[in-house]
Amino acid sequence: MTVQAPVKQPPVLHPNPGPRDNPFKRSILSGIAVGVPMGAIWYIVAGALTSGQPGRNTSLVMGYIGWGIGFLIGIGAFNRPVQWALGKNEPTHQDELDLAGYKGGMWRYFRYTTDHKVVGIQYLVLGMVLFAAGGIAAMMLRLELIRPGARMFPIQTYNTIIGMHGLMMVVATIIMITGPFGNFVMPIMIGARDMAFPRLNALSFWLLFIAVPIFLSAPFFGGFQTGWTAYAPLANQTALGMDAYSVTILFFVASTAVAAVNVVTTMATMLRTVLTTSHVSMGAS
Repeated sequence: MTVQAPVKQPPVLHPNPGPRDNPFKRSILSGIAVGVPMGAIWYIVAGALTSGQPGRNTSLVMGYIGWGIGFLIGIGAFNRPVQWALGKNEPTHQDELDLAGYKGGMWRYFRYTTDHKVVGIQYLVLGMVLFAAGGIAAMMLRLELIRPGARMFPIQTYNTIIGMHGLMMVVATIIMITGPFGNFVMPIMIGARDMAFPRLNALSFWLLFIAVPIFLSAPFFGGFQTGWTAYAPLANQTALGMDAYSVTILFFVASTAVAAVNVVTTMATMLRTVLTTSHVSMGAS
């Protein structure tokens, strides 16, 4: 009598992963819900600690930083590092699928998602929005130059529009390379399944997203009269909107640095052995 060995069944994936069931979980909504109150609290506390004068440079900068940290907490960027520090169990395969936006539909584009294709599309859409906003700012400048002596905007507002237009176009141009091409196209070109650091990949995009509302708040604090270059000593003499410009640059630099390390590491360590950098147009250039 022969005993037939049991057939090993493949693992059954959960048909409705958790993130899709709860749109508020680890999404842009939860990030805003945590980031805005934390930014307000940090602003008030910093103002109270700096001679009780809310609105000074220190309190405004701390409010911006509080918004950024709170947003990252709300969107779930620190979940895995905290779990690792507390000695929690490693994430399961299903947890990784949930984090990658498996069966998340359109809502996964508004989440902290590790799928390199999703992150590439997030970069693409944000870059196009920045290009559109920069183009609108350029048309506003043309209105001022429509005829000699035209005064469509006050001088301070005109200078702020110039600075915002320039920085938005520069940032959009840079992220169009590191974003859609570096995240979506490059892993496919080299035969990799994903980026070398998927969580850092998601972090790089949301760091950039954090900077956008900070930058757009500059006109509400007097703008900045320096243009997009922001050279001293004029940068030290302008309104509080200069703080928004400076914090925006800090978040943008952090986002770009993380993205660049991820792209270079992926290219260097995950390139298939049958390929060389000369086979990949980005490496050949």
